[in-house]
Amino acid sequence: MQFKTPLTRKKLSDHLTYHGWKYIVLVAGAILGWNLIYAQTAYRVPQEKRIDVYIKCATTSQAVADAFLEKIWKESVPEMELVSSTLMAATNDYSSEMQMSVWIAAGEGDIYILPSADFKSYASAGAFLNLQAFVDDGTLPVEGVDLSVGKVCMAVGSDAQGNTIYDEELQLYGIPLDSYYGYMEGMSLDNRGMVMCVLSANRNDANVLPFMGALLRAGEGEPPSWLLENGAGQ
Repeated sequence: MQFKTPLTRKKLSDHLTYHGWKYIVLVAGAILGWNLIYAQTAYRVPQEKRIDVYIKCATTSQAVADAFLEKIWKESVPEMELVSSTLMAATNDYSSEMQMSVWIAAGEGDIYILPSADFKSYASAGAFLNLQAFVDDGTLPVEGVDLSVGKVCMAVGSDAQGNTIYDEELQLYGIPLDSYYGYMEGMSLDNRGMVMCVLSANRNDANVLPFMGALLRAGEGEPPSWLLENGAGQ
């Protein structure tokens, strides 16, 4: 004998009242499982096919910076699959400093654009690539640029009292950007007092340095009118 129990609105309501959470858990589990599968199988651009530019400045946005970088990317290193920017908070509070320290220690990013004080601190600790050879062979165009701010003494150890000992010879680890006015309007980047450098652990010198050279050339130009009106850029 077969009994048929008709489904009524009340029975459905009662069922969902007592068992609805099971469906919520089931759906949530399905979504989580899909996300995990996607995260494991989604294509990731390999390090040798991408260039990441990290910028510590509050005057631009990622959309504006990426649009500026894209044209340079397509013209100078078209074999790269991705060139993108990451913006860092232009503050020196504990959280922002810790974030930047973690990125640099983990080898994140290829090109860094930093205020000179941050640049000198990390450069002296060995975070950035020595650029002199690339200036000498013309990869990095620096004609007429005062490079003194980009030269740093490397830390080579410490004495018995724990004081840091520095190499006496200055080495070029960054390109000062004060005279590269093209960024101010092209990328909405106030690059006064900023330095461009390359992470020593970037693992992609063959593409990063030519791209950096093209990026420097894109920054060449005359001071914008607003800068001249303020009495700077002369």
